[in-house]
Amino acid sequence: MNDVTVNPLVRKFVREQKDISIDRYSGKGAYGALYFGQRIIMQDRVALKFYELDASGNGHEEAQLLKQINHENILPIIDARIIDNKIAYYLTPEMSGGDLQDVITKFVVPSNIANTISQNILKGLNELHKEPNRMVHRDLKTFNVLVDLKDGVKTYLADFGAIKKISANSSSVTASKYTILYRTPEALNSNLHCVESDIYQVGIILYQVLGGFFPMKDPENWLKGRDKKKYDLLENWEKNGFLLNYINDKITKGKLLDLNSLPPYVDNRLKTIIRTATRVDYNNRYQSCADFLKALYDQQKGAKSWWKDNGVLHSRCLKKNNYYRIVKRKTELVAEVSKDQKNWRKKFSGTESELIAKINKA
Repeated sequence: MNDVTVNPLVRKFVREQKDISIDRYSGKGAYGALYFGQRIIMQDRVALKFYELDASGNGHEEAQLLKQINHENILPIIDARIIDNKIAYYLTPEMSGGDLQDVITKFVVPSNIANTISQNILKGLNELHKEPNRMVHRDLKTFNVLVDLKDGVKTYLADFGAIKKISANSSSVTASKYTILYRTPEALNSNLHCVESDIYQVGIILYQVLGGFFPMKDPENWLKGRDKKKYDLLENWEKNGFLLNYINDKITKGKLLDLNSLPPYVDNRLKTIIRTATRVDYNNRYQSCADFLKALYDQQKGAKSWWKDNGVLHSRCLKKNNYYRIVKRKTELVAEVSKDQKNWRKKFSGTESELIAKINKA
């Protein structure tokens, strides 16, 4: 396990552990070391999240929160233990699909599944927001949504290290400093985070799962044209600051997301939902998870499910259980229909946009 940077106390505990066969370390845990393994007696896969305690022995807020809130879309907690006066850990199930970023990197996600994933995130988030909890997550991103693929696609909110409670006489808290690409305009302009800030971050996640341009590993890919040329001429020590200012400027102007980069089958209703969730002025976004959920539900009702696989556009009518695909036959582009995805027959011909429109109406 490549965990040389982890606290030596944690590394020693992991290697001496008798109850759990720990076999994997993840560097993704933003607020503490994260390991995975199998419980010897129960024979189930679990995740161990280690965290540091302060001088008074405090620091259990995240574990206590997970125990306090019971919801089907919030990560359940199995146990929590103290190693010594400096380190503790809690135990949760390991999710078979990993985090949502793993899923969208490895798999083709149909548009109706992208919609459902976003709905499930919002359902868990609503549990945090509602009275008397009044909590905001402050660090929603694809890495903090876990996915179980054992029975369909089940999603869970996780990593609550940045969570904060909004006091009764306020509507916001201070903003989190984590994860540049998910920072909100109000975080950059006023250092505040509110319910609508969480909603903004879910809007970005929806955009990502649908296939919008959002480079995570290579942030230089955000730069284009003259900005890229300026960047290339800078000294290495100047580049991080230039890139940070560039991205912050995009966020505050509402230009971070390029809706034109979404696949051609993403309809205007979905684009409007993303646009509404991520508006610069938080007063003009969805004002609650319920509002966002209703928009997603209304869009999904009667809509075709779309995905792209090996360069071919596919669609499925969930009501009639018909399958469609758009392929080139000789000199024309055609839409074919099938009941079993084996026997295909021509249905329409036309341009790509015309065929998408015809399939959506079929």
